[in-house]
Amino acid sequence: MQYAELVAALDRGEVLRRALALLAVGSEVAWTARPDANGGLMLEQVTGDCSGVLRALRVPPNTGLTGKVYRAGRAEWVDDYFGSQEITHDFDRHMATEKVRRVLAVPLLREGESFGVLALGPREDGTFGDRDIEHASMIAAQAALAVSVAERARLSREVAIHEERRRLAADLHDSVGALLFAIGSGVADLAESAQVDPELRARLDRLQRQAVDATTALRESLRTLRSSPAALALGVALRADCVAFADRTGLPAELVILDGEPPELAPSRSDVLVTAVREALLNVEKHAHASAVTVSVQRSRPWLTVAVHDDGVGVRPDHRPGLGLTSTAEALARLGGSVRVVSDPDGGTIWRARLPC
Repeated sequence: MQYAELVAALDRGEVLRRALALLAVGSEVAWTARPDANGGLMLEQVTGDCSGVLRALRVPPNTGLTGKVYRAGRAEWVDDYFGSQEITHDFDRHMATEKVRRVLAVPLLREGESFGVLALGPREDGTFGDRDIEHASMIAAQAALAVSVAERARLSREVAIHEERRRLAADLHDSVGALLFAIGSGVADLAESAQVDPELRARLDRLQRQAVDATTALRESLRTLRSSPAALALGVALRADCVAFADRTGLPAELVILDGEPPELAPSRSDVLVTAVREALLNVEKHAHASAVTVSVQRSRPWLTVAVHDDGVGVRPDHRPGLGLTSTAEALARLGGSVRVVSDPDGGTIWRARLPC
């Protein structure tokens, strides 16, 4: 039931608020910390506090119990916070202000990916027992899974939004852009035939300049609509290819982005991956006799892996790479990557490309 409540949130902030509510009771203080760009942490959610000194507090790498747990990736606790020799005491003033006496911290881990730390700070003296540690670890594991689901849902929403923006840009280009071009051309033709009337010619020249200005403004707007944040660009492009594949073949093609956002890739590297996936989808269309396709993206340092998985006839034993697969392998190899095509034991074919990230 607890996990169901967490997953139902589908929002990182709400997931962590509910996790803290499950963890802290009575006068206890609890908080969550998320990684920042500098390798440290920042407290993002705090409950039960009375002074506000913990809110948005930055935790440098490996400082305090929270930083120690994030680096170690395992639960840690101190029954006497101020007397412990096992942690740094950078935050003694903060703990004293909140009257915290002891702290239990557990990592938010899911399949090797760390989403931060969940911590509990009772204000009463005592010791943490096995049940306390087990309870906190269970909530942290459920919260990490729920955060993972929420992050994937958020990314899917953002990719869908940017995909819709690109579709809208294409529609505006084909409709409004074409109309402005026609208006400008028509005005130019009229201007040519109105040379005997200087006043009319001046008015037509002004209209022509306005049409040019409107076309320029539209072009800038379309460029903004088409652009995607670098971290979303790969997902937007691959989703568009899945939609195009489904439109061509009538077969469902789903994009699945695992473990949060893909890394920001240079356009040249992203182009190689997108081209490779298009070639893989084309091979599915030609040879697989499949009924469904899944394209998945997963970041597992130091690799970014993109896989195309179909449920078709699989790879023949005498399969030899064709020109498309050979070209893909060479392009990826130039960037330090690789590609493999194998039969799935459960049926179908798995095409998998890896690229350092």
